[in-house]
Amino acid sequence: MANNFAYLLLEHGGDMNTAMTYAQTARKGLPDLPDSSDTLGWAYYLQGAYSSAIDLLREAAKGSPDNPTYHCHLGMAYQKSSNFPKAKQEFELALKLNPKYPHADKIRKLLAQSAESN
Repeated sequence: MANNFAYLLLEHGGDMNTAMTYAQTARKGLPDLPDSSDTLGWAYYLQGAYSSAIDLLREAAKGSPDNPTYHCHLGMAYQKSSNFPKAKQEFELALKLNPKYPHADKIRKLLAQSAESN
């Protein structure tokens, strides 16, 4: 419940401090759940703490390797950290996992940006 609430706050412009508190609570309560890793990692990403985000988002992607959202989030964190080869790898994997992924157009734009940055 805390994880879902945190993610909704993050995705819909809610209070970042409240979202972070709920994400941390969810992570402590369910440390092995990929969803909690992704949500807390996403919160760190949105705050610009990309190294912390990458660690958690990697855990999420490892725990649920078929989830394109986790790979997309990880790719975005790698991109912000200027690790363009890893960003590209994660974006391509997200598209491979689900070519009809709802954010496929966004991923393609991010891939193009990563290519331009190399």
